[in-house]
This record gives sequence, C-alpha cells and structure tokens, in this order.
Amino acid sequence: MNCCGHCQDAGELFDQKVARREMRRYRSRGPSKNTRRLLDALLSQRRDDDTVLDIGAGVGAIPLELLGAGFSRAIQVDASPAYLEVSQHEAARRGFDDRITYRFGDFTDVASDVDLADVVTLDRVLCCYPDVDRLVAASASKARHLYGVVFPRERLVTRLGTTLGNLYFRLRGGAFRTYIHSRERVEDILRQAGFRRTSHAQSFLWQVAVYERVEALH
Repeated sequence: MNCCGHCQDAGELFDQKVARREMRRYRSRGPSKNTRRLLDALLSQRRDDDTVLDIGAGVGAIPLELLGAGFSRAIQVDASPAYLEVSQHEAARRGFDDRITYRFGDFTDVASDVDLADVVTLDRVLCCYPDVDRLVAASASKARHLYGVVFPRERLVTRLGTTLGNLYFRLRGGAFRTYIHSRERVEDILRQAGFRRTSHAQSFLWQVAVYERVEALH
C-alpha cells in the first residue's frame, strides 16, 4: 500500500505514545468540543443513515460515538498504525469490534477499495493534507448523504501557528506539514460533487461544517 512521505511521517509522528495519551483523554472526557459539535450536527440531520466512513479517524471517537448512537457499521481509515491499534482495542472493549472495518494508509491511495457510506467525516484532517482537491473529491465520492468536516479557520493566529508548527517539523527532518485550506475552495469542490452546506459553526480556531448530498451519486 503506497503512502506519500507526508503520510509516512504522520504515522511516525502520531506514534503509540501519542495514541495512548489521546485514548486516555477520550475515555476520561469523551469527544473534544468540536468533535461533539460535528457529531451533534450529523445526528440532528440523520435520516436512515446507519453507516459511517471516518477518514483520519485518530483514536476512533467518531465511529465509536456513532455506533453507540445506533449506526450499524463503520469504516475507519488512518495513516497511523498506532491510532488504528488503540482504536481496535477500544472497539473490542465496547463490543463494537465486529462492526468496524479498519484500513491503513493515505485515503486517496486506498479509496478505490473503500465502500460507500451514508456519512463521511474528516475531523481535523484537511489541515494535515497537502492536496485538498484530491482528498475532498475522493472522500465526497464515498458519501451517500452527509459529509462532515472540522478544519481550521482562516485567521492570523491559525496561519501563525501553522508557520511555527511547520518550522518545527522541518527542523526535525520529517515530511509532515500542516495547511490552511480555504472554506471557499472546500465548498467549491463539494458543490461540484453534488453537496450543499446545511450547518456551520465556529470556535476560536476551528470551523465545523456539514454538507448534504443534493445530487445523486453517479
């Protein structure tokens, strides 16, 4: 399974230590505030949705929460083996292990082998991927009904944080970088894919948006 240098470095950056720390935080506090906003928006717009594809799923908060809310199946894709491992352990602990399919790698590389889902989510993933056009188009093609994203606002503070963060990543010698992609560009790609925005919320650094498919998949 091919994965670009950026994604290979992400797998090393988000290692077992990071994954275990985030899982401990999730177990003690539940989903982060913006993840909860995304989940609430998705559930409020749910129709007959019962499958979710979560891309860049981390410790699996979204699949685990939606399965707990009545979804029947989930697909979880991530470029970090450590995240996939801790998520699998947590799913087994909750009795969901036979309801989640795990895929390792860069989603744009494995997309052709990933099934459609009623709901597709990318929680703080667009900011970790250089080619937003490719990622959004590939992921939108898998959503039958809803498409939910959490990504940075275009603000001076987020741009400064991205610049400083990327300086650190460069100094450590890795290929991983973070990015600020415009909402206008993301929404243009989604419109072309047959979606319209149905909700949008903002925190100091992040924005949470949900889009509904208005044109049938071809």
